[in-house]
Amino acid sequence: MSRVFRYASTVDTSRLRSVDTRAYLKYDIRINRRNAILLAIPTMFAVANGGDREYIGETYDRITIGKNGEIKAKRLLDRSTVPHQMNTMPTLFKYLTPRPYEEMLIEGRVLSPFHFRNRRFYRYQVTPFSVNEALVSFRPRTNNTQMVRGWARVDVHTGRILEGAFDGEYDMIRFHIAVTMGTKGAWSVLPSECSLNSRFLFLGNDITSEYTLAIGLPKVIGDTIVNRRDTALINRVRPIPLTSHEEYLYHKYYAARNKGNDTLRSDGKEQKKTFSHRFWGAVGRGLVDKMKQDFGSKGQGSVRVAPILNPLYFSYSSRRGFTYKFDIRGSYYFNDHQALQLRFKAGYAFKEKQFFFNLPFTFYLDRKHDAYIRTEWDSGRRMTSSEVVDAIKKERADSIDWDALNLTYFRSHYLKVFAHYDPTPQWGLETGIITRKRRAIFTDGFSQADKPSHYTSVAPLLELTYRPTGYNGPVFTLDYERSFRGLMGSNTAYERMEIDGQYIHRLSALSSLQMRAGAGFYTHKGPDSYFLDYTNFRENNVPGGWNDDWACSFELLNSNWYNASEYYVRANIAYESPLMLLSRLPLCGRLIEKERIYFNALAVRNLNPYIEWGYGFRTRAISVGAFVSQHKWDFKEATIRIGIELFRHW
Repeated sequence: MSRVFRYASTVDTSRLRSVDTRAYLKYDIRINRRNAILLAIPTMFAVANGGDREYIGETYDRITIGKNGEIKAKRLLDRSTVPHQMNTMPTLFKYLTPRPYEEMLIEGRVLSPFHFRNRRFYRYQVTPFSVNEALVSFRPRTNNTQMVRGWARVDVHTGRILEGAFDGEYDMIRFHIAVTMGTKGAWSVLPSECSLNSRFLFLGNDITSEYTLAIGLPKVIGDTIVNRRDTALINRVRPIPLTSHEEYLYHKYYAARNKGNDTLRSDGKEQKKTFSHRFWGAVGRGLVDKMKQDFGSKGQGSVRVAPILNPLYFSYSSRRGFTYKFDIRGSYYFNDHQALQLRFKAGYAFKEKQFFFNLPFTFYLDRKHDAYIRTEWDSGRRMTSSEVVDAIKKERADSIDWDALNLTYFRSHYLKVFAHYDPTPQWGLETGIITRKRRAIFTDGFSQADKPSHYTSVAPLLELTYRPTGYNGPVFTLDYERSFRGLMGSNTAYERMEIDGQYIHRLSALSSLQMRAGAGFYTHKGPDSYFLDYTNFRENNVPGGWNDDWACSFELLNSNWYNASEYYVRANIAYESPLMLLSRLPLCGRLIEKERIYFNALAVRNLNPYIEWGYGFRTRAISVGAFVSQHKWDFKEATIRIGIELFRHW
């Protein structure tokens, strides 16, 4: 086994970066059982709403290898019997290019049994197969969704894998992969042929599929293709002949399509019926599937709209209740270095009855140096400040109960315009201006006190970034803001500095230690400066799932504390691993993909120290985090946070 573990290091893979080859894929999708739930599963709307029970398709791609060894595919030809030529279950494409010698067998999932670091997770049995070959059987030590079982035929002299098979289950997909590896040089670490059999079972739905991939094909046609569904071209490049059953399915599909077109041309009522069917079908796809529209002569631009009923955009915490999120992205690339990007990220917290959004617009001038100009509009965040009512009490010694007038609640908005540039991978510089507006939610009391109900600050800003080892190492930032009274309508003056450091230390492909530490303080506050805002210490109103801000954020800290102190000192640590506690149990291991342990500490005025402890895990369906907090060493609160992970990789 030591030869197998070492084989990849004996191969010069630098030549793979110049690889430019072709790949052919054909597939067969069978709907064994389906119900209305299938309509709501991402990318499955077309086959759930279609009349057939079996669909086939073919693709022909240009294959290149990226700088980090990732396989990149550009679609040249595409033929399918799926309604509207929709891309169905694209997550399965990642299973077609397994990388046995790398730590992750499949991109971002499943630990490879033939990587040295993963040997502790598997048991091996080596059986002589011939004079020069041996059969290696492997199985996981614990029943876990991140591992596979199977066999491989290897060269006993070099450790090169000739062929193999992998069986497992991940993200509700049971799969069997049979792979034949390349034979020469750098290609020997990549598959040359791969077949995939999968089965998807979910709430009464049963979908099976078969995929066959041939890679490393010669260039038969050019890359400039007018019609990528050209049947004649597909027949020309196809290296694997169609079976009689596949030819029958294609014939049936084209016959039904031609018959429908003839009926439409001759029957006006049928035209209206078809238009209505297509319209409501488009509406249905928009509700449950991602919508993407490319534009431009070469597809330089794109708009992506998240499905409205996507379960991933719902989350729950005991403090905020249910939160719904929505995401729209747009981009336009002028060339490899210049681009426009726009994103609208919004959310609504039902328990707090609060709507909020974030809208950044970015113009990249030079992506090589991360040079860009960005405007960012953020609105809807609620905040509290007791300093306003305290000032009113000091100024007006009367009998009015100012505390009963709700003068502490404000809605915060900000607009930030700035430019960023990295002269080197180690250094970055950012400068711009930010204006913040705080408007009182209840304004009557401010009129009685003869006080303004809104407060504005306008502050030039400067941020210096230092990355000691470049983009893949720790990041340290120094932020400075100074607001001037009278500048562009500002009625607030302050000066603030922050320092922050973040680092994710990769212990392995799936294990990491995430660390963050920082501090901030106000060096000056004007007479009407009643509000405190920090760049690196603020509540995330539109949280994502497991991979967003669960690590290195405070889960139980009341939102009022983010704006209650002229200083803060923070430290956050999270350890993540696929095999820690619950995942080692037989039943839990089949479901749990990753686990985390959290530690968060904070020091602010009147709350020193504040500590959070937490444990969380992610499954194919949900992510769960349990947190407890200590206020000045006394245990105070506990909460459960739940995020939807269902079909996140689909």
